[in-house]
Amino acid sequence: MSQAAPDDGSQARAAGAEWRTGWRTVLAAGIGSSTGLILYSFIVSLFVKPMTMEFGWTRGETALAGFATLAAGLLAPFVGRLVDRFGIRPMILIGGLGFGGSCAAFTVQSGDVRMYYGIVFLLVLFGLGTTSITWSRAVSVSFVRSRGLALSTALSVVTLTAAIMPQVLNEVMGAQGWRAGWLVVGVVGIVFSLVGLAVLPAGRALSSGDVGGAPAQKGLGGALRSPAFWCLVLGMFVINIPSGGLMNQMAALISDKGFNGRDTASVLSAFAISVFAGRLIAGLCLDRFPPPLVAFATMAIPAAGCLMLVGEEAALLAAVAGIALAGMSQGAEGDIGPYMVGRYFGLASFGAIMGCVNAAVVSGTAFGGMLFGQAFDRFGSYDVALWGGAGCFLFGAVMFLGMGMGGGPGQPRKTQPVDTTASQIGF
Repeated sequence: MSQAAPDDGSQARAAGAEWRTGWRTVLAAGIGSSTGLILYSFIVSLFVKPMTMEFGWTRGETALAGFATLAAGLLAPFVGRLVDRFGIRPMILIGGLGFGGSCAAFTVQSGDVRMYYGIVFLLVLFGLGTTSITWSRAVSVSFVRSRGLALSTALSVVTLTAAIMPQVLNEVMGAQGWRAGWLVVGVVGIVFSLVGLAVLPAGRALSSGDVGGAPAQKGLGGALRSPAFWCLVLGMFVINIPSGGLMNQMAALISDKGFNGRDTASVLSAFAISVFAGRLIAGLCLDRFPPPLVAFATMAIPAAGCLMLVGEEAALLAAVAGIALAGMSQGAEGDIGPYMVGRYFGLASFGAIMGCVNAAVVSGTAFGGMLFGQAFDRFGSYDVALWGGAGCFLFGAVMFLGMGMGGGPGQPRKTQPVDTTASQIGF
């Protein structure tokens, strides 16, 4: 006998109940993830020019740190497995302390570019423990009906810190140098991770009624046999090539157009604000419309942003608009990954599957940073990379459509009960 889908009133009541019991989890995830590896992506471009000027590195050499990022990022599935096995608390603690310590290690940089690559590897490896591999697992366990909004709310806090930190770092680095800037990033990362852990409530069991979820709770093996998984991973990889390139070289790209340090910091802040808007909009839409359509729309629009940045000169308003469109994609991507994993594959092996998605994200980001840096060294501008980035955004958007509409909201699916006690879900 088929079961009728719940009406809008019952869905609203269910969503309200989730927020009454899960708001602390959202708050903890917002605090804990707001100053870790995600923040690093927003502010790393501030350090490109001062470090290359002091040590005589080219931007291409600096961008080759993407190989270190790639090597560490490919370990994300292993980190996800550890999260599934030991829980999120120990991984967040190790990740927060390791990430902060790695940032502080930049203060003793001697000028050997190989040392720079090594520090970046450790920073990314430990920083994986501060990302959606850990924090979005806790949120996904606590929310079903309002999962998209909960994830977007939690993961949007980083946009606030990313809007503030460029201004703070601009002042600190102007007065004390870039080494002091790295020290600030490290200390803030450790403090916020510890505060997030303190706020995180005790774990709770996952309901077997994962409405709108996957037809069955899938382990990593089941996900690897699913075409939807490969569309998700490939889409995430491709869209993060231009996203990673823009974030890695953003400050240099903007300053090359004749803007001063204050204007450049303002553009970075505008990028962070647009990420917030994109994340919130995507979260609301994911709970209401078929997720692949939401992903397609939010990933295709930033192609126009890349093209707005082409050329040696640009008005400040045009630069802000181009960066903002790219930022909206970056914000939406942060929601789409964990939401799609929970929706299409369930939560039984969330850490391992999300680790694969994060590996694609980090890999794309690493390649993007290297490609944008090498393009500048070869052509003397970022124009070729920006044209290619526009194509990547469009191709990645199409890949999300390949996931199919079966996981869309309003289509409750029968899920197999899964024994996910608080100890097993690990928080």
